[in-house]
Amino acid sequence: MWIWTRMEKIIWTEHITNEEVLEMVGDERALTYTVRMRQRKCIKDTLRGDLQLRMVIEGKMEGEREQGEDQNR
Repeated sequence: MWIWTRMEKIIWTEHITNEEVLEMVGDERALTYTVRMRQRKCIKDTLRGDLQLRMVIEGKMEGEREQGEDQNR
């Protein structure tokens, strides 16, 4: 990120955020994009492989909850 601030001749006393610098140069955070794409791929593979895990993640488990004190744990 420091390279963009140097190229745009922004000094640290201006207190410009990293997001504002990225908007100025027309770029986006590549690492954040990469992490999100990998998370989507991992979830996609998980949901394709295991039906029971897929039902848990999507919140489609059927059945009745047990009654009693241990319910909130």
